Amino acid sequence: MKNPTFYTKDRIDLERLKYAVFDNLIEGVQVIDFNWRYFYVNKSITLQGFSSKEELLSNTMMEKYPGIEKTEMFKSLQKCMDERVPSEVISEFDFPDGLKGWFELSIQPVPEGILVLSSDITKLKRADIELKKKLDEKNELLAQIISQKKQLEEFCQIISHNLRAPLSNLLLIGEMLAENHSLDDKYKYFEMQMPIIKSLQSIFEELVQATQIKMDATIKKKKIDLENITNKSIKKIRKKRSINEVNISSDFEDVKNIYYSKKYIKNILVNLISNAIKFSSPERIPTIHIKSYKKDNWICIDIEDNGLGIDLKRYKSDIFKLHKTFHNHPEAKGFGLFLTKIQVESLGGEVFVKSNVNKGSIFTIKLYKINHEE
Repeated sequence: MKNPTFYTKDRIDLERLKYAVFDNLIEGVQVIDFNWRYFYVNKSITLQGFSSKEELLSNTMMEKYPGIEKTEMFKSLQKCMDERVPSEVISEFDFPDGLKGWFELSIQPVPEGILVLSSDITKLKRADIELKKKLDEKNELLAQIISQKKQLEEFCQIISHNLRAPLSNLLLIGEMLAENHSLDDKYKYFEMQMPIIKSLQSIFEELVQATQIKMDATIKKKKIDLENITNKSIKKIRKKRSINEVNISSDFEDVKNIYYSKKYIKNILVNLISNAIKFSSPERIPTIHIKSYKKDNWICIDIEDNGLGIDLKRYKSDIFKLHKTFHNHPEAKGFGLFLTKIQVESLGGEVFVKSNVNKGSIFTIKLYKINHEE
């Protein structure tokens, strides 16, 4: 760095006169000496820096803006001051009162130190940020519409697949009833109708429940303690089945709290933990581990077990479909995973599974993307 030159007050005033050409320039101009003291400032700089000329000229940059030496902008100033090499940068600046500004800087070495020509691009930058925000919102809305269209198509397939067979059977039995006049046969056909009607009622109730989730626009989100809600979910499971011989552990160090629907997260945890217990292996003590973490700006939860596992080569496309089961178990209905998927997706998330037969499964729930407030 060049050795500082010391001037008398009169000599300083004389040296400043050569910069008077910049006094009324619309861009800000400031000359900083080798001791980081303001040597010259024009009117535009006082407006950009919310300070008077006297305030600036009686201070160093560090005195006027404490902490400025830790900023990226200062690194550019320092480099020009030390290496005497011009540079141009766009920099964000935090003012002491909390306001933010963006400036386009042209930094030049001069005999006194450095000259900084600055253009205030704060309005332009804010407009750019607002435009990007609007584009992100538009893209998010478009993604939501595409997702809803896909869900609607899937839902239509579900209705078609699950209602066609029982309705066809009822029509067939109805035709048999109409054609047969024997009271004994009619009674037999009436009896045949009952389990089909009960099945239809069950399917109807499940579809209504799924539809209500998809159509619910008033889902309330609140701050939820994951450890607390998990313990409550396990307590709910314990009321229905004995789980004394199940090892359940958890790790919520990375994400202790989430902003979510309390009802949904409890249902999701109950469904997945219950499945892990239900389809445990008789060859080993059931072990379940629940972990929360952040990945790619998403809040995620893993539920890992050492149970029977699922043959993904065979069943991957059916995992979350209605009434699809993968093990011979009397309690398997094929509704829990279907409901879990709908609840997760209704709040903009996703659910995945990794599994190996007779080794266990990991269900991963991507709950939601972290926003700036969180």
